[in-house]
Amino acid sequence: MNPLFVLTAETAAGGSTRRGVPLRPIKPDDVDELSRMYHESYAESLPQPPERATGWIDALLSGAEGAHLPEASAVLTGPEGQLTAAIIVTEPAPGSDGEWDAVIAELFTHPDFRRQGLADELLSHCLDTLQIQGRNTVAVTVDSGNFAALAFYLSRDFRRHTDDDA
Repeated sequence: MNPLFVLTAETAAGGSTRRGVPLRPIKPDDVDELSRMYHESYAESLPQPPERATGWIDALLSGAEGAHLPEASAVLTGPEGQLTAAIIVTEPAPGSDGEWDAVIAELFTHPDFRRQGLADELLSHCLDTLQIQGRNTVAVTVDSGNFAALAFYLSRDFRRHTDDDA
């Protein structure tokens, strides 16, 4: 397994790039579809074993890694109402070392809907909402081998958190 990097960013309101993309809160009955999309999004590099995908999404929404922040979390839907992308945001897990106010626990896009700016839409929604809530810093943990995710976050003013930042 590759080392994990923690990236952090300041939240900021007003950075939304909304283009009329159907964004809505995550509903309890989305868990099964979110779990399937999560599994398909990561294909061979699934961070959780396939049999745990449903449990992982449900655990995040239930607060297992820190209280779920439903206002900052969201899904995007496609033309037929299917889920196309999702962001799940939580408070930091109890006992975590960081000085951030929120954590992007998951941000993923179904492979059929990539390269359409959906992750940008979700991240903008997240950062806007967190700023409005008075949460000034957000963190995300990224596998150092996930070059696409690293490039995505680094190009959006996230920076690598180091021990010197503490």
